[in-house]
Amino acid sequence: MNSHATLGILGGMGPAAGIDLCRKIVDQHPAHRDQDHIPFILYSVPQIPDRTEALLRDGASPLDGMLDGVHALEQSGVGCIAIACNTAHAWLEALRHRTRLPVLDVVDAVAGELSQCVAPGASIGLMATEGTHHANVYRPRLEALGYRFVQVAEPLAHQALVNEGIRLTKAGESRRGGEALAMAMELLLAAGAQRVILGCTEIPVALATCETPLGRFGLDASAALARACIAWSLAHETPARA
Repeated sequence: MNSHATLGILGGMGPAAGIDLCRKIVDQHPAHRDQDHIPFILYSVPQIPDRTEALLRDGASPLDGMLDGVHALEQSGVGCIAIACNTAHAWLEALRHRTRLPVLDVVDAVAGELSQCVAPGASIGLMATEGTHHANVYRPRLEALGYRFVQVAEPLAHQALVNEGIRLTKAGESRRGGEALAMAMELLLAAGAQRVILGCTEIPVALATCETPLGRFGLDASAALARACIAWSLAHETPARA
């Protein structure tokens, strides 16, 4: 039996997002028995300050709270960290400079999957928090790879739909949130997007609760990150001693 390195998951932003990433890791791992699965430790402290409030409205910085989680995971003996929040990737480099551990990057994971499903230069859409947009977590890096971001006719109204969908999902009303998010996704597809990045961990959770034929056009960033976690684990297996 091979020995697996332990993955650390920095969650709590929001609480459903970390659990969703854990579930996707378990569901997507090519395991045949319990012992084949990745060992992971989830740090879930929802009291970490709101990332969008910090980026847009001078709210309390979440960095110290995230660092508390990183240090707790370090002390638990994990070998790598994944952040179960897209907006929190605005602080990715700050976290990397304060830990000896590798920290996976959701944008790298999404870019790798985009390259497999659309041609270079494809038009894409992004559904994300205002904080993720403001911090340019995705856009500059994906545009540097040749992708073109589509713009809807009324971007403020579109973002309001996304915001409402995320808010409802965080409040436990995933079905209503999914309905708002499905409408937002339809607008991006109508504007010419060939794929829509679901760039907030609440978005795929909500969309899964409502009946929509749009699933094949969405690229679930948290599912992409889960696959990156699995790839890291498989690359760091240690053969068992005879």
